[in-house]
Amino acid sequence: MSEPRRTRRRSEPVKDAWVYPFDNALADVLADDLRRLGYTPVRRPLDATPELERAAASSDPPAVVLIAAGPAEPLRANSLASDLRALGELHENPILIATEVAALATENPFTLADDVLVAPWSADELAMRIFRAAHRLGLAGDGDVVRLGGLEIDFTTYQVAIDGTPVDFTYMEYELLHFFVTHPNHVFSREALLSRVWGYDFYGETRTVDVHVRRVRAKLGIEHAGRIRTVRSVGYRFER
Repeated sequence: MSEPRRTRRRSEPVKDAWVYPFDNALADVLADDLRRLGYTPVRRPLDATPELERAAASSDPPAVVLIAAGPAEPLRANSLASDLRALGELHENPILIATEVAALATENPFTLADDVLVAPWSADELAMRIFRAAHRLGLAGDGDVVRLGGLEIDFTTYQVAIDGTPVDFTYMEYELLHFFVTHPNHVFSREALLSRVWGYDFYGETRTVDVHVRRVRAKLGIEHAGRIRTVRSVGYRFER
């Protein structure tokens, strides 16, 4: 089978991404992935005053803000996200919090960010989270197209086409398909898919995953449905 091919529709300038390192290990992973995506990670001081951050954003605004927060830091991360959002210079910039799954056990975790990234993540998932946050803020422009044989997914328009023919997917069907495509050859349990695709604050049954997988397979058709493999007693795996 052919490998996914990613193509840029237009060249993009290098973009700064601010990283607040409450957790240095997570911040290091973020920095590496951001570089792969064409960003320049800039670590910001945790003790910086609002005035300092406002001045920095005015002279060289970031494309995205990321807060690397460990399991013990949801309150501090939420507080920082709130303070940054209050700055007029950053009111249109996506703010994401990167954390570990243990942090999600706290009450109302990370509710003030535009999105939450849970370790372990891939660079593609980070890119999609940034895009989705920007999309919600009305900032998304042209993006990437992923092609896998006759299957084409446009990250910018949330559209899917098979052999050039558009196929209608609901929002969550698209999210599930995108997650599979960007995490090939890994087995994910139904519980993990609920957390990673539907979100940490979704309290649904694992049957939800099975229903959406069945719908996605049906829309992919005979040629591509078999890429989503059922792993008995575990979950699902997407094969390239």
